[in-house]
Parts: sequence; structure tokens; C-alpha cells
Amino acid sequence: MIKNIILGSFLAASAVVFAQVDTTQVNLEDVVVTAGTKFETKRKDSGKPVIKITRSDIDKQSAASIADLLNQFAGIEINGARSNAGQNLGYFIRGGNNRQVSFLIDGAQVSDASNIASDFDLRLINLDQVEEIEILKGASSSLYGSNASTAVINIKLKEAAREKLKVTLSSFLGTNTPSESSMSGVDEFNTNIYASGRAANGFTYAAGFSHQSTDGLSAAEATEAAPANKSDAFNRINVLARIGYDNERNFKLSSYVSFDEYKAEFDNFDLTDADNETYSKQLRWGTNVNWKYSDKGELVYADVSTHTKRDTRSDFPSIFNADGYSLDLYNKYGFQLGESSQIKTILGFNFRTDQFESFSVPFGANGFEQDADTDDVNAQIYDPYVNAVYMSDFGLNLNAGLRYNNHSEYDGQLVYSLNPSYAFELGATTLKAYGSYSTAYITPSLFQLFDTSFGNEELQPEENRTIEVGAEIFSGSSSLSVTFFNRKEENLVIFTTIDPVNFISQYQNVDNELTARGVEVAGQTSLFNNVVQLNGNYSFTERDNAPLIAKIPKHKVNGSARVNVLPRTFLTARYQYNEGRGDAFFNNQTFANEAVVLNSYQLVDLDATYKLKNKQVTFFGGVSNLLNDEYQEIFGYQTRGRNYKIGVRLAF
Repeated sequence: MIKNIILGSFLAASAVVFAQVDTTQVNLEDVVVTAGTKFETKRKDSGKPVIKITRSDIDKQSAASIADLLNQFAGIEINGARSNAGQNLGYFIRGGNNRQVSFLIDGAQVSDASNIASDFDLRLINLDQVEEIEILKGASSSLYGSNASTAVINIKLKEAAREKLKVTLSSFLGTNTPSESSMSGVDEFNTNIYASGRAANGFTYAAGFSHQSTDGLSAAEATEAAPANKSDAFNRINVLARIGYDNERNFKLSSYVSFDEYKAEFDNFDLTDADNETYSKQLRWGTNVNWKYSDKGELVYADVSTHTKRDTRSDFPSIFNADGYSLDLYNKYGFQLGESSQIKTILGFNFRTDQFESFSVPFGANGFEQDADTDDVNAQIYDPYVNAVYMSDFGLNLNAGLRYNNHSEYDGQLVYSLNPSYAFELGATTLKAYGSYSTAYITPSLFQLFDTSFGNEELQPEENRTIEVGAEIFSGSSSLSVTFFNRKEENLVIFTTIDPVNFISQYQNVDNELTARGVEVAGQTSLFNNVVQLNGNYSFTERDNAPLIAKIPKHKVNGSARVNVLPRTFLTARYQYNEGRGDAFFNNQTFANEAVVLNSYQLVDLDATYKLKNKQVTFFGGVSNLLNDEYQEIFGYQTRGRNYKIGVRLAF
């Protein structure tokens, strides 16, 4: 009964208005976003509803991970975020998969060629080192290249403070247990320090260190008749350093180097308890240059290099070493057509190269032997592209782009996008209608092509087509948006068993065309002079002939209410509902995959923050999964029950 009451209360609050962007008291139509065009654009002029998560939003959830944060927005399901801290993450956005999401750090594309999907591992990043995140949903390959089919997620690292030196410290501790277990003590520790500043001559500098230690929760869930599995620990270290120069007129340069490392214990794939461990480390360095050579033109350069080592220590040990490099160079130039009409253009070139080598211990052998060599397992992409945005003086905007994807393993392919929008001014209210038609081209990963056990060099690239239509209304600090999308997939790459007798499996293309479709509703408002902030969103996602999509809820609801209860004191309540999802597991008795249905679940979280008067000191605490709901994100694996966290953040 109490669950139904809480559910009804949150749905009623969310029905007032739905939310998706930063919750500060500003005119939302004036919020500036860049993901949709690579130009700084007011939100009301953007042809798509870009999600912008600011540092202010991040500070309100100091104990969250990036995956936790992303899970609160419409159309996004980061599977594994609610499980053991070392759980593999699935990026299921708009009914898609990991291969269809493009990740950027400071504007340069990042990936991990050693992963099956070549996707970037969000477990490597500490949220405390992030300044803001922008999310652009829908096919955006014409602007961002291969993989940008369902979303582009650009993570911007913290920049240098404006003063000579600013230091921020934060630390929290908490519990980390499943719903069926009682609290046994402190299981999680997290400590962060970040120092930055700038000299009078424009020289900038910053350094940060973070450490996370999490225990208390097993990866796999023991069967009812078996004793509880031992907990599986997760430990992570993040080191970030950056230097740069900013003359605050027309030239800015910033270079960074980061070292990210974690160890994650895990159980056997048959869900029995084990002392397995994954060790992953990534050394990443990148450079950004912005040169405004005239009032109308700017040259932008962004690159990133990565070296990743992933060492799996189990009955089937393996080592992967992967290297990647990505470069994006483009020229921005604006043509003024009238007093308030203009055309903004981008002419750019994107280069990317990836390679990996792998080692394993063959059956009966005593040591590692090489399976794949970088001379054979590598690929390069050379992409010239052009984009233009027409901004009229009567509300019409038109964003169009074209890219030629030239992959070393395939023939060249053109991708394109067309995105018109129209804004109506209705007094203090702005109503915007928008639509888009975009194509995407997704080349198979190096693992899918060249892995010695499961690779298939005959794979064809995936091709996507996305149609999107929607409307968004702004009025002061309130907004409401509704978006409909329809995405068709051809040559989808899947892992399939081709010879069950001899246990032979391989990556292959799906012959038939597949369709994913859905609706996203999102918005926000504030009441009583910003004393109360209401946020929420609803997502509906389905695929052809798939009433239950694997690990993706057909219906998902997020809602939150933040209340300024006392001076400098805020209470935040968040609600999430996920409908039942499909999943599958390998049955060791029948030697076949069997389909299962995961139960729906709902989560209620409470957070509180208190800031000292005239001091940069904030205390925070929270309770997650208040109702102690027992559920599974992935069949056979544990999730977090009711847990508590407390911490402090200070700056000087």
C-alpha cells in the first residue's frame, strides 16, 4: 500500500511538468548548448532537445556515478549501474546498444578497441573530475562520425579556476548491501581532491586525484538453496593533470593527461561464487585548441590518445592491450545575411585509428600465448565533413550536414542529416517545433572482425536511419518537450551460435531490417520563487516483434522534487520506475540460451545538503532504494538494496 501511495505522489508531481535539463533558476530558452551544431547555441534555437548536466547538477548528487546520473534522463538506460560497482555497463539508448553510442571527452572521440563493442568504459571516469556533460540523442554521424547512431555523450573535464589557486576537497562513506542483507558496516569510501588556478599571464594549471573503494555486494546472486556469495570488491584510482594558456581574447590551449585504473572482482559466468578479478587501466592524454582568427571565424582542434590494458584473472585468463587515437579539426565560420539572420558553417576532418593485441592461456598450456597482433588487428577512419546552420530572423532554423566515411576495411559511405526547427514567440513563452532525418554508418569493432574465436571478417557495416519529430515549450524556468522517434537498422551485428553441437559461435549480420520506435516526454518547473523544483520524464521504447526488449524497459518514469526547506538546506526526493524487461541466460543443463522476464521495479532515493553560512563547506547525505525493493537488472546478478551515504565537500 505504501509503495502505491509513494508511486502515485511522484507521478502526480511529474504530471505537473517533466524535466530534462539543469535545474537552476534561469530562463531555460537562454541556456547555451553546443552538441547539436558544435556552435554555442541558445536552447530555443537548437533543432534538438540537448540534455545539459552542469556542475551544479553534479554537486547536488555528490555520491553518484556518471552511470547513475545518466540513468535519470529520458530514453537512456545504463544497464548495470544499480548493480555491483564493477558490473559491465550496457548503454541502451533509444532501443540501441553500446556500438551505437559515441563518447567524447573534451570534444574528442574516445573508445576502447579491446572491448567487444569498442565502447568507452564509463567505470574509468570519476564524476568529481567532470565539469559538465552534454547528451545529443538521435543519429548524428554527419557531425560526429561512426557509432553516433542513438546518442553522442560529450564529457567535459574540469577547467582551471579563475583565481590563482582554488582547492576543492570532497569525501563520503556509505553502505553497499543487497536488499536481503542487513547493514554490516561501512562498505564504500570515496575521496577526491582537485586544485587549479591561473596566472596573470594567462597560464592555467590543474591537478586532481580520486580514490574509490567499494565492497559489500556480490556480483552474482546465489540461488535460494545455496549460501550467500562472498562480496566482490571494486577499487579505482583517478589522476588528472592539465596545463594550458588562455589570453581571454581569441586563443585558448589546454592539454591534459589522465591515469585511470580499477580492479573489479567478479564471479563465474555460470553464477557460481569465484575469486575472479578484472584489472583495467587507461592512460589518456589530449589537447584542445581554439583560435578565433576573426569576428566570424574560429579554428578548433581536439585530439585524444589512449592506451588501455585489460587483464582478466580467472579460469580463462586473458590480456588485452589497446591503443587508440582520434583527431577532430574543423573551421567554424559565420555569414551574416541580415540584422538577425545568418548561416553558420563547419568544414572539418576527423581521423581515428585503433589497434589491439591479445593473449590467452590455451587449454593444456602453462603460460600466455598471443592470439592477436596489432599488425593484423587495426583500422583507420578518414572522414571529411561539412555542416551548415541557417538561422532566420522569423523563427526558422535549418541544420544540415554531410560526411564521407572512409574506413580502411570498407568502401566509402556518405551519411547525412537534415534538421529543421521553427520557434514561435508567444509573449513570454516560446514554442518550438522540430524534426530531423538522419543516417548513421556503424563499422564493426575490431573484436567483431578479427577475434580468433568469434570474429568474422565478412561482416558488413550497420546502417541506421532515424526520423525524429517533436515540440518544446519554454516559459521562464519551466519547459516541456515531447519527442517521437523511429529508427531503422540494417545489417545489425549480433553474436549467434552457428553450430550448437560443436559449440561454435560467431558475430554475424541480421538479414532482415529492424525498427526501434519510441516517445520521450521531458520537462521541469520551479514553484514558490524557486523554493520547490520539480523534474521528471517518461520514455516509451519498443522494437518490431520484441514485446520485451533485452534489458530495456518498455516504459520508464523518472521524477524528482527538490525543496529549499531552510536557508542553504535542500532536500531532494527522486523516483524511478522500470517496467519488466527481457533477458536471457545460458543453461548449463540444456546448453542453450533461455529467455526470461525480469520483474518491474521502482526506486525511491532521498538526498539532503546543507551549506555553512559564509563558508564553502557543504555537508550531504542520502538514502538510496528507500523502499528496499528487491530486483535484478541482469538475470542472476545482485543489485543494491537500501543503503546510506554521508559526506562533506569544501573549497578554499
